[in-house]
Amino acid sequence: MHDTILRDTTVFRVWRLCAWAGPVYLVGLVAFWGLLAGFLPAPPQYLNAQQISEFFLANNLKIRAGMVGTLFVAPLYYVWSLVISAVIKKIEGPDGLLAQLEFVGGIATAFVTLGFSIMWLTASVRTSLRSPQDIQLLSDIGWFIFDTTIMVTAIQMCAFGGAIFMDRRTQPLLPKWLGWATFAIAATFIAAYIMPFVEDGPFAWHGLITYWVVLSSFFAWMVLTSILLFPAIRQVEQESLA
Repeated sequence: MHDTILRDTTVFRVWRLCAWAGPVYLVGLVAFWGLLAGFLPAPPQYLNAQQISEFFLANNLKIRAGMVGTLFVAPLYYVWSLVISAVIKKIEGPDGLLAQLEFVGGIATAFVTLGFSIMWLTASVRTSLRSPQDIQLLSDIGWFIFDTTIMVTAIQMCAFGGAIFMDRRTQPLLPKWLGWATFAIAATFIAAYIMPFVEDGPFAWHGLITYWVVLSSFFAWMVLTSILLFPAIRQVEQESLA
């Protein structure tokens, strides 16, 4: 009995450790991608090839360092997603699909982070030897990966929100309002798919909607979910020990 309790306690310590991966990913993303590399705010979508090339030349070392840092923290997102998946399993049972959908979405989001980071890192290496058009192409691909792959994260979030509403506990593991907030935030992601058809305005990759609203909403979701994940883990641990 003592060994069982000790084992269960150790398991949930690992859960808590992995739950910290989300906040570390978020802080790292803002610090490395946003502040160090200079993508917060984003360079305007309407810049021509020469202007984009000058941006990468002027910020060359900072972009390299920022993208290397982003590549380092990117896998932490699927570590965090795995803990969420484990909590969902406690709601829907071992045969449910939502936990799997959430985790696959988390893995895909981590690969999205790796993808745009590699594109911008490549654009910042040997920049002076590349043509402005090549730099612009790498930059554009990076932004298309950043924005137009967002549906994989939306699927993750919808699976998470759906699981919240399935919880029939007297005291649910996660509050219902988080489920509604998750669906509302996921809905804002649709705006990113207007980006390929414009070069300026609120739906461009640097615009008010596509950049500031969507990105801020995603960050807010990660903060809220991370805060509420720890009490959920504690409740699951108490149920397990009981």
